[in-house]
Amino acid sequence: MPWNEPGKNGGDKDPWGNRNKQNGPPDLDEMLKKIGGIFGGGKGNNNKSGSAGGFLAIGLVALFGLWAFAGVYTVNEAESGVVLRFGKYQTTVGPGLGWRIWGIENIYKVNTNELLQARVDGRMLTKDINIVDVEIGLQYRIIDPEDYLFNLSDPKQALVQATESALRQVLGDNEVDAVLTTEKERIRNDMEKELKSILEDYNSGIMIETVTLEKALPPRQVNDAFEEVNRAEQDAKRVVQDATAYSNRELPLAEAEAEKIRLEADAYKVEAIARARGEVARFEKLLPQYMAAPVVTRQRLYLETVEQVMSNTTKVMVDVDGSNNMLYIPLDQIMNKKSVRGDK
Repeated sequence: MPWNEPGKNGGDKDPWGNRNKQNGPPDLDEMLKKIGGIFGGGKGNNNKSGSAGGFLAIGLVALFGLWAFAGVYTVNEAESGVVLRFGKYQTTVGPGLGWRIWGIENIYKVNTNELLQARVDGRMLTKDINIVDVEIGLQYRIIDPEDYLFNLSDPKQALVQATESALRQVLGDNEVDAVLTTEKERIRNDMEKELKSILEDYNSGIMIETVTLEKALPPRQVNDAFEEVNRAEQDAKRVVQDATAYSNRELPLAEAEAEKIRLEADAYKVEAIARARGEVARFEKLLPQYMAAPVVTRQRLYLETVEQVMSNTTKVMVDVDGSNNMLYIPLDQIMNKKSVRGDK
């Protein structure tokens, strides 16, 4: 039957109590009395007790609202949120507004876009049992928040220890000269590969972006000796470079000069052979004439020889038999006078 229909005994079935003559909504005080009764207020409680119960209910509702509001969280755009329920991993959430069960679930925010930096320094031993002071610069990102938070008890300390381990491994495979002078870039690359391998084995959630070898020096006590060695090595390199430059400059000239001499020698050889063959041919022609008339041929050869010699000199001295005087014939002047007369 309807809630306001009279019963058998003529009483109203009004759920708000004995309000037979009221047709409007229930009174607020009556409601608080009812709620107060639920939270400890009985039929015999006075108005003060009912009001206290009502305020308690309102307080509980307010506390519930605060508890619900406390569960609201915001994850920034560059972050990822890791949600734990009773300390156990539950899920990873992305950027935005979310809600968690406050007091039961916790959220840890990790910036996955930030480029983090770290420096690690230490004193290491090289392959040839020398001590080197090194300083390493690191740039890294967090790529897996769950691994970063839960696989490592102290991620930053673990990163330092992994870097030191990579340093010991790489420097232990190289001699001190390579570390201090010529092989720094190769050592840096080897160290970066070794560090990435170690962090991957740890499931650290860290990705190494760059590794820089900031400093590699011998201990201060022996630094002067190492500097002297470095200067000597630099001087040796400079001398080798100068010698190489000199070789590159002079070798082509020497090769060209040698080729010139070889060509001249080949030409002289051809000329000498041709001249010798000509002399042989001349002698072969002259021999029958000499055999036929030796005196005449000898006299002719003498005159030809004298003519050849006299043609190459400008001064002639003639020794006259039976006289102490020597005749001087200035052929150069005679020839000049003939040339002048001929020109005129």
